[in-house]
Amino acid sequence: MSTSVLGVIPAAGSGIRARPYTYEVHKGMFVIDGKPNIERHVDLMRDEMRIEEIVIVLGYMGDAIREYFGDGSDFGVRIQYVDNQHLDKGWAWSVLLAKPFLAGRKAFVMLADEFYLNSNLGDIADFATDKFSVVCPVKSVTDSSLIKKNFSVERDGQRVIRLVENPVALPNDLLGMATFMIHSSIMEELEAAFEGGRTNLDFVTFVDDLIRSGKSVGAFDMVGDYINLNDVASLEAAQDVAIRSRLEKE
Repeated sequence: MSTSVLGVIPAAGSGIRARPYTYEVHKGMFVIDGKPNIERHVDLMRDEMRIEEIVIVLGYMGDAIREYFGDGSDFGVRIQYVDNQHLDKGWAWSVLLAKPFLAGRKAFVMLADEFYLNSNLGDIADFATDKFSVVCPVKSVTDSSLIKKNFSVERDGQRVIRLVENPVALPNDLLGMATFMIHSSIMEELEAAFEGGRTNLDFVTFVDDLIRSGKSVGAFDMVGDYINLNDVASLEAAQDVAIRSRLEKE
């Protein structure tokens, strides 16, 4: 197995928009066609990216996640945990908490509530890794509301030139997903942002700040199904997609 990439799963949020389901279950542990969503992340990292070490950042209902995955040995990986005591700082803070585990490696970051199925994300580690400091998957969509719930992407060829979280006006049909491949040096930039006085920082906004400062961010064209599990309707949609896909393969 390759040890060149560390898997990072920020799973500290409380999932307010997905209530009432999140009153009793962490949104990353939503069972989709028989498997918790975070376990789907672990499977993808292990099987498609040959990642053997994963850090899960805990907060809301963290004990349930820790109890389910343990040290990761039952899932064929090593899992370590870190607790986010400052949820008010935004999910960029959760990413930064994984910095001590990097040891100079790249990090593959997947939010706990991002659902992927039959995707090509396994190829993202090999996508122009020496050219870009950050790589972001993008997908062309026909439903503009999906972009408004996530973030918009403007690109120039393979290069991302702007990211906008929850945009009002859309520049195109490109949907950005909260999954990133990042170079280890980016953690220094992120740490400096907080030390410089940022008290709350969304990671998408941070990456856009990097672009404005001259850093190269790549656009990885993702294929396959993607759903942000941010409300009850999206959870039901993911269940439908997963079950249909399984039945088609049987």
